[in-house]
Amino acid sequence: MSSSTQQFRRDCEVVIGAGGHGTAIRDLRIQFEVTKDVYRTPNPAQILLTNLSPNNENKLRTEYKDVLVNAGYVGASLLTFRGNIRHAFRYRDGNDWVSQIDAADGDKDFRNSIINRTLAAGTTEKDLLDIIVESFTDTKLGDVTFENITRGRGRMVSGMARDILDHFAMTHGAHWSIQDGNLQIVRVDSTLATEAIVLRSDTGLLGAPEINDKGIKVKCLLNPRIRCNGKIKLDNNDLKELIHKEKVQKPGAPHHSTAPVRLDPDGIYKVFKLVHKGDTRGPDWYTEAHCVGLKSPIPSQAGSRP
Repeated sequence: MSSSTQQFRRDCEVVIGAGGHGTAIRDLRIQFEVTKDVYRTPNPAQILLTNLSPNNENKLRTEYKDVLVNAGYVGASLLTFRGNIRHAFRYRDGNDWVSQIDAADGDKDFRNSIINRTLAAGTTEKDLLDIIVESFTDTKLGDVTFENITRGRGRMVSGMARDILDHFAMTHGAHWSIQDGNLQIVRVDSTLATEAIVLRSDTGLLGAPEINDKGIKVKCLLNPRIRCNGKIKLDNNDLKELIHKEKVQKPGAPHHSTAPVRLDPDGIYKVFKLVHKGDTRGPDWYTEAHCVGLKSPIPSQAGSRP
């Protein structure tokens, strides 16, 4: 979005189905909360559909296995979540029936994919990555950055795909995750090759960023263009003013035990965690991004999930 004036006509669609076939839900009240980060654990989503038809409710509980959320604004709605349905159930809320979907991105592949292969001498890291992706049923190869080393010796690759990916990512100094059905491997000192999303008051920024020793948290109007390992651009002057205010607190007020996160000289920050929250008939319609400077380390615990 180029300006906040384009961010007022909400648009949302939920597609529930299985095997490439499903049902699109648009006209009901739709609520969702999607959490994404750069860590290995499948990104979760909770989706609420109010007064779903009995036929679709039955299919949701007995037949449908996958869910997709497109959200944004009229003419610019984007994929916000894709994943496997873990649980689905219905409960009463006043005069309404609410169908709750708990889903996770790439959950089936994360839990079930196993590899037992022998790699001949001369195979590359790309060959290994192709074998890992072949073991998946739902997940495709997405954005990856790594050195394509050739191995002089043959080797046996055996075990859960997620464990092999752990070793692969550690070898290449990267984080791996599944983002909307795509395997993403990005070096810790790199970002996606996408343009930084500029966040100001006139492009959707809501309130002032929050700064602490872990990073910077910003809130803006719902923006699925912001991606994990992607970049946002902030006004460093505003951030410096926030840090100055923190340093001149009233006497006796507690101070941070550690210094706030370092600011990037160009105001460009790497996103390591996102929360998209929406309600087609309520106030929530925002994205919360957790970021660090391009040369700063990503917190090992902040934003991670058990």
